[in-house]
Amino acid sequence: MTWRVIVVYCCVLFLGACAADPPRAGFDALDFELADVGSGEKLFNQSNDEAPACAACHSVTGEDSGVGNSLAGIGDIAGQRVSGQSAEQYLYWSIVRPARHLVPGYANLMYADYDQRLETADIADLIVYMLTLQ
Repeated sequence: MTWRVIVVYCCVLFLGACAADPPRAGFDALDFELADVGSGEKLFNQSNDEAPACAACHSVTGEDSGVGNSLAGIGDIAGQRVSGQSAEQYLYWSIVRPARHLVPGYANLMYADYDQRLETADIADLIVYMLTLQ
C-alpha cells in the first residue's frame, strides 16, 4: 500500500511542477501591433498542429456549447474578470494556462498545450480576435 501512496505523491508533484512551468511564449513577447484579427478568427475556428479549434468547445453566439462557456462578449468583460489584469493578459492566461481562470460552473477540460502548439504570433492573433467578440 505504501508504494501506491508514493506513486500518487510523485504524480501530484510532477503535475504541479508542469502547471508551474512558465509558458513557452511569455505575455511580454506578444506583439499586438502586428496581430491580425482575420488570422485569429481562422485559428479560433480551425485546429492547428494537432491542437483543437477553440470553436470545438466555445461558441461566439451567446449559447453555451455544453463543453465550454460562450465567448460572446468576452471582449467587453475580459478586462474585468481578474483584478489587476488587462483583457489581453486575462485572455493570454486563459489560453496558455486554462486552469488559472476557470469560469464558475465549468470544469477544467480545456486543452492545455496551446502554448506548445501555437506560435507567439498565433496567440496574439487569437487574443485580438477574441477582443472583437463584443
